[in-house]
Amino acid sequence: MANEPTANIEQLLELDPYLKLHEKEIRRRNTEFRGWIKRLNELEGGLDEFTQGYKHYGVQIAQDNSVIAREWAPGAKEVYLTGDFNNWQWLATPYTKLPFGKWELKIPPNPDGSCAIKHLSEVKVIIRKQDGALIDRLSPWATYAVPPPKELGVNYQQRIWNPPAHEKYRFRHPKPNRPRALRIYESHVGIATEEYGVGTYRNFGDNVIPRIAQLGYNAVQLMAVLEHSLYSSFGYQVTSFFAASSRCGTPDDLKYMIDKAHEARIVRTARCGPFTC
Repeated sequence: MANEPTANIEQLLELDPYLKLHEKEIRRRNTEFRGWIKRLNELEGGLDEFTQGYKHYGVQIAQDNSVIAREWAPGAKEVYLTGDFNNWQWLATPYTKLPFGKWELKIPPNPDGSCAIKHLSEVKVIIRKQDGALIDRLSPWATYAVPPPKELGVNYQQRIWNPPAHEKYRFRHPKPNRPRALRIYESHVGIATEEYGVGTYRNFGDNVIPRIAQLGYNAVQLMAVLEHSLYSSFGYQVTSFFAASSRCGTPDDLKYMIDKAHEARIVRTARCGPFTC
């Protein structure tokens, strides 16, 4: 468990005397910050554990093909999971309420050992509000979201990305060490193509990464990696913080692009999201 942060405010004020005018507010904010860190240490296992919530929440597929789904919905009266797997029966698969606004659902594997929720199945989280009304939502922890068919005209669809083991992409190249001096090339996968249309992760890996390396750069900063429903926003209006934009390909296509960067000894960073490698 991480220790609580300490702050030498006197040293800070000595380094920058102009901050003396704001000493009271600085001390107040530091106290507030230390309080939050203390609560996170006590209730969430520390800051590191808290910031990796995507490994715990959302729909997770265990090694034995069981499903463990978790959401944080403190204002909900009831929570359900629905989708192709239960013929869209909204109230057939309820979550169990846990302390601190957490909800959990466990679905065992099928009798034949397969997962009850198949690869690419569509799912939604159903929330019963305190007034009894039911609303359907995509999980904020969704790892794969795709545009709906044009005729439906609704929001993005959350789909489960869990291909068979023999089809999953396996990294072939180790992550290179961070260079002493970064030479960063900023790019946008969608527009990094000479073809009409949106560029793909695989095109970027095959055609753009080699050129970046040849020019002498050792890091790539990518824009618009996270899913965003409005393409003209350039990726700044994120709609799914833990899902790579499906416009450019699948999660495995993204892994392929990252692998090609590693092969070229390029470290990659990403704007607008948690994707770093």
